[in-house]
Amino acid sequence: MRYFLKKTKPSKKGLYLQIYRTNYVPGKGNQNKSHQVVGYVEDLIAQGISDPIKYAQNLVDKLNENADSKIVKQIGDVSATKNLGYFLLKIMIDELGIDKILNMFTSNKHFDFKMSDFLRSMIYAQVANPGSKLKACENVIPELYDRETYSYDQILDGVNFIGQDYQKYIELFNMKINETYGRKTSINYFDCTNYYFEIDVEDEIRRNGPCKEEKHAPIIGQALLLDQEQIPLGMMMYPGNESEKPYIRKIIEDTKSRYDIEGRTIQIADKGLNCAKNIYSAVKESNDGYIFSKSVHGKNLSDIEKKWVLLEDDDNNKWTSVFDKKGNTLYKFKSCIDEFEYKFKDDNGQEIKFKVKEKRVVSYNPKFAKKQRLEILKEVEKAKSAVTIKSLARDVYGDLSKYINFTAETKDGEKAKIASSINEDKINEDLNFAGYNLIVTSELDADSNEIYKAYHGLWRIEESFRIMKSYLEARPVYLQKEESIYGHFTICYLALTVLRLLELKVFNDELPVNQIVEFIRNYRITDTGEGLFINNATKSQTFLMIKEKLGLSKLGNLALKKRDIESLLNAMI
Repeated sequence: MRYFLKKTKPSKKGLYLQIYRTNYVPGKGNQNKSHQVVGYVEDLIAQGISDPIKYAQNLVDKLNENADSKIVKQIGDVSATKNLGYFLLKIMIDELGIDKILNMFTSNKHFDFKMSDFLRSMIYAQVANPGSKLKACENVIPELYDRETYSYDQILDGVNFIGQDYQKYIELFNMKINETYGRKTSINYFDCTNYYFEIDVEDEIRRNGPCKEEKHAPIIGQALLLDQEQIPLGMMMYPGNESEKPYIRKIIEDTKSRYDIEGRTIQIADKGLNCAKNIYSAVKESNDGYIFSKSVHGKNLSDIEKKWVLLEDDDNNKWTSVFDKKGNTLYKFKSCIDEFEYKFKDDNGQEIKFKVKEKRVVSYNPKFAKKQRLEILKEVEKAKSAVTIKSLARDVYGDLSKYINFTAETKDGEKAKIASSINEDKINEDLNFAGYNLIVTSELDADSNEIYKAYHGLWRIEESFRIMKSYLEARPVYLQKEESIYGHFTICYLALTVLRLLELKVFNDELPVNQIVEFIRNYRITDTGEGLFINNATKSQTFLMIKEKLGLSKLGNLALKKRDIESLLNAMI
C-alpha cells in the first residue's frame, strides 16, 4: 500500500488536494482509492497554512513512512510459508542460459553477489509481489523459497548499475532468445507510453508533457518494440516532454545495428506514429515497409478520400465482408492503390517533399461503430450543457471543444476564444465516420485482409503496457536517480519478456499472462519442520495446463519433500 497526493481543479474555487492510496487487487492490478481529503488550497491558506501543497505532501510522506515501518517490523519473524510459484520464471530463464555472459560483462563491478542471481531475484520479485525496492528487500525476496537475500543498499546499487547501460541487458536476452527460438523480425510492432511521477518539480528526464493517464505531473516516456511473434524486442526510455514520433526510427535503427538484422522490415504502428518523416525514413532511407493507421476525421483526409471511405459498392468500389460462425458481419473492408504526396521539414528546417505509392485499406466494424456513436453522443450532451456558460474560454472545455464553435472576444483586457454554439457539422462528420478505420501501407501486393489482421496485432503491444502498469506495477516509482529509474523499468521489461515467452513459446498462447502471474503469486508452500512442505495448490485449468505441459507429476501433491521441490525448480521446458 502506498499513498500519493492528488491535485485537481473541480471548480472555479481552485486547486483541490486529496490523499489517495494505491492497493494491489488480484486480477485487477493497482486500484486507487481516496484516503483523506485535505481541501482547497485557498481554504487552507485562510486557515493559516502558508504552503498547503508542502503541508499535504508531508502528510503523504508520514503515511508512507508508517506503511514502510510495518513492512520492516515483519522482518525477523519470516513466515515458514514461501512462494514457490516463481519456479516458472526460473526454468524459463534457465532455458535462455543468460548467467555466464551476464556475470562476465558485469565482472568489472565488484559486487559481493553474482549479478545473475541478483537480476533473477529482482525479476521474480517484480512478478511475485511488485512494489518498492524496500518492499522487495524486506518482504518479497525473503519469501521466495531458497533465494539469497540482499540488503536495501545492495538492491539500490544493483538497480542503479543495471540502469547505467540498460540496453546491454536487453541485448543479452535478445541474443539468447534468438539462439533458443529464433527471432522473426520481418514485421515489427511499435508503440509508446509514459509514466507519471508524484513530484512537483521537473528534472532532466521527468518532464511535463501529455500524459496517457491524463495526469498533470512530470512524466517519462517509454518506447516498446515487439517482433513478428509479438515478443518484446527493444525498449527505449526518453524524457517526458519529447515527441514519441522519432523513437520508432531510433529504436528500429538501434535494433538492426545491435543484432545485425539484414533485409526489409515492415513497421506497424498506430496513427500517433504516422507522420511524413517516419514514412520517408522507412521507404526512402531504410528501404523498409510500413503499416500505419490514419485518422478518417477532420483535416487528415482530403474530401475525395473521405468520399471514397463512405462510398458503398459500385463497379469500381467493392467491399468484402468477414463473417462469424453465425453469419453475422464482423467487419468489412476495401482497398485502393494510388500515389500520395507527403512533406515535412528536416532538422535544418528545409522542406522535403516526396511521393510514395500506397495501398489504402479501409475497414468498417459495426460493433465498434455502435460503441463510438454512443461515446460521441455522450460528449455532445456534455458539450451542450457546457456551452450554456458562454463566458468560458476555449481551453476550459478540453476535448469537448471539438464540438463547440468559438467566437474571438475580448475578456479581461485579453483576446480569448469564447464558446458561442454547438458545432453540428463536426458532430455529423464524427457520427458518419464512426466504426471506420483507415490503414495505409507500402505493401502494395499484400492481401488486404492480411494487412488488416497484421495491423490489429497491435493489441498485444497495448496489452504489454497494461501488464507493466498493472500486474508488474511499473509505477508508482519510488526511485529518484536517472540510472535507478532506468534500471527499474529494465527489470519490468525483462519480467514482461519472460512472461511473454512462457505464454507464447511454452504454453502456445493458450495460457494468458494474467493466469500465469496469478499462479506464480498464489503457489506457496509451508514448511512443517518435519521434512515435509505442504502446498496450497487448488486444481484449476491453469494448474492442470502447467502440470501437463511441463510434465510435473508432483505439482499437485499435498505434501512435498525437498527433492520434489528441487525437481520443480530444475524442471526442463
